[in-house]
Amino acid sequence: MSNPWILPFVYVFLGNRAYGLVELLLCGGTLQEWLNDQRMWVYKRTTSYLFATIDTVLKQLGFTKAGFDLTAKVADEDVSQRYEQELMEFGTPSPMYTILATIALLNALCFVVGLKRLTLDQQTLALNSFLLQTVLCGLLVFINLPIYQALFLRKDKGRMPTSVMYQSIMVTLAGCSIALY
Repeated sequence: MSNPWILPFVYVFLGNRAYGLVELLLCGGTLQEWLNDQRMWVYKRTTSYLFATIDTVLKQLGFTKAGFDLTAKVADEDVSQRYEQELMEFGTPSPMYTILATIALLNALCFVVGLKRLTLDQQTLALNSFLLQTVLCGLLVFINLPIYQALFLRKDKGRMPTSVMYQSIMVTLAGCSIALY
């Protein structure tokens, strides 16, 4: 942290999150519910803005019309049980899940590279210019833990489909390859 002006922004960010957490806990919510709410906020913003940007660019180029697919809203007993356990549901293939998984994998790779730079750099940790970027990337990795679990660890019907996993791994590797060369 070379600039002390970061402190007011950190204070506002932490104060906002702490206020929301305390408010939810006082209303009878749980910490897991608050974490899932924070995750859903990030996921909705990421996918909706990306889809809107792509749709607008394609519409301006005359390639596409906006279209929406109807999805089943029926929940079976397994989905209800996962909901009660406060597990996130990823069971159906969707372009949204491919985007989320790809971004989550990119965040994980960036976090590993950032930690490598922090530990191998000769500067002190407090003066390192990549410290806040690595902390932010670590926060994003923490937010994306349910996605990593759905991609690699879960065996129930709510896990990410294997097609989404393979697509996101390929796009992540292609993006990293392009960035390296």
